[in-house]
Amino acid sequence: MKKFSPILIILMVSLSAKAQKLTPPHFRGGDKAFHEFLKENLKWPKDVSGGEGIVTISFFVENDGRLTDLKVVKGMSQPFNKEALRVIALSERWVPAMRDGHFIKSKYSVPIQFYTMQAVQVLDSTKVN
Repeated sequence: MKKFSPILIILMVSLSAKAQKLTPPHFRGGDKAFHEFLKENLKWPKDVSGGEGIVTISFFVENDGRLTDLKVVKGMSQPFNKEALRVIALSERWVPAMRDGHFIKSKYSVPIQFYTMQAVQVLDSTKVN
């Protein structure tokens, strides 16, 4: 059995990783722009008084940036799930994933957090100065 030197093994791993380099899809403008988009468009569901939590939405980002097959993969109550789906469907085309210099279709998921101002005040009061 032939043994490889440690240097050769590292080289093989690095060549393999480079050959399969994938840039994930993202919202145009990055995370900060995505948070601003959510802040401007996400609404508290009508006739729902309480409930804080996270709705996780999965979808495909097509190679042209369109979002397709939006689904709730982890939800709360139906009004929150519907609102999370609505706001993601509102977003403009995303920058698709890229592999080897070509845009590709990829699956992606995002958590949408619903919280009340009381929860924000509690979180702010626990921060250490």
